[in-house]
Amino acid sequence: MKNNRRFLPLAIIAILLGASLSYAQSDRTFVATTGVDSPTCGDQTAPCRDFNAALPRTNAGGEIIALDSGIYGMINITINKALTLAAAPGVHADLYNTTDQNRITITAGTGDTVVLRNLYVTGKPGGTNAYGIGVGRVGSLQIENCVIDRFSQGIGSNAMQDPANFYVKDTIVKNSLSSGMEINTSSQLVRAVIDHCQFINNGTSGIGDGITVTRRGRVNVRDSVANGNRGAGFLVIGGDLSLDRCESSNNDYGVFVGNTETNSGTATVSNSLVTNNLSYGFRQSGSGVFNSLGNNVVRRNGTNTTGTINVVTGT
Repeated sequence: MKNNRRFLPLAIIAILLGASLSYAQSDRTFVATTGVDSPTCGDQTAPCRDFNAALPRTNAGGEIIALDSGIYGMINITINKALTLAAAPGVHADLYNTTDQNRITITAGTGDTVVLRNLYVTGKPGGTNAYGIGVGRVGSLQIENCVIDRFSQGIGSNAMQDPANFYVKDTIVKNSLSSGMEINTSSQLVRAVIDHCQFINNGTSGIGDGITVTRRGRVNVRDSVANGNRGAGFLVIGGDLSLDRCESSNNDYGVFVGNTETNSGTATVSNSLVTNNLSYGFRQSGSGVFNSLGNNVVRRNGTNTTGTINVVTGT
């Protein structure tokens, strides 16, 4: 009995030590180029080196903050809960990608909000790189003040499992092999608001658009620019696209509305400039519906308009 009592405290100590080795979680964790990934990293005075190391140490609904400029990891980050990834103001936090996989994959819950703020998401030169940001499931995705460069698609939602809302603001998407941003869901409705964004030089592998909307997307774009894309600045072949105070220039098409075998697109354009596009400014094709409020400037395109352009009032 003496021997058993002697060993009992040791067993309790071992259990307590084992529990201390599990990740302690916090509402706010930090990463830095001087950080070290360890079982105890994450505090501002002892930051992690990589977002992937900080993620399991961060509570759902919390945030991970990059403290200084540099490259933060080179492999896929999978976000499976409500979370904010952000850099401090003035910091160039580069999520550089060396694989042909998504740089950020979002598989959160239908009630979760994911925020990406002040980040550079960069693909390797010449790589296919899948999506810069690939979305499978989320309640609300908010992308603010980011640069997404050199991916197959900058932002993609081809495999949405549930309805979602996207908000993209003050963001640049450029040099994608195909489209800069694609809303393409077979059965789930995605509502998107895009504000003060730029979609530049997408379609580097051939034909690609600034923004592509197919099937069930409902997308409102305002105060944004699509320039130098190999396909259309804005393409809708299913779902609904509204443009207000936008510019589409130096693309193959300015705004292209058409259909697929099973879906027709609808576009409504107001207060926008469409100019210097190689083939057409406004193009309506097939069963697509093209509405113009009549206050757009469409000039100096290969052909300014083709197809049926409905001039409608704002009421």
